[in-house]
Amino acid sequence: MGEQDRLVVDYTLLESSKTNLKDIKKALKGIDKHRADIHDIWGHHSIAGKMDDFVSNWDNYRRELLQNVEDLGKQVETSLKSFEKLDLDLKNTTEKQRGKSGGN
Repeated sequence: MGEQDRLVVDYTLLESSKTNLKDIKKALKGIDKHRADIHDIWGHHSIAGKMDDFVSNWDNYRRELLQNVEDLGKQVETSLKSFEKLDLDLKNTTEKQRGKSGGN
């Protein structure tokens, strides 16, 4: 079997992706808390109204983006768990086979 016949799973990348997605999710959820903080900087009420419209529109896209990030995080978590289980199953099967054949 050559290198092309092997599946290489980068667990470090999957773990860091999981962590990064959790951080992104947290940041996206926390953005709404800052909405009131910046309302006063718009100045004139017509500008503030337009910015409120923009922020409301952004909220819709943010919710969609947040859902996508959550879904991707679940997929990464499922992939990580599946690969870890597969690795363990392969290890156990290999050890059983070696035990039955005398370790050769």
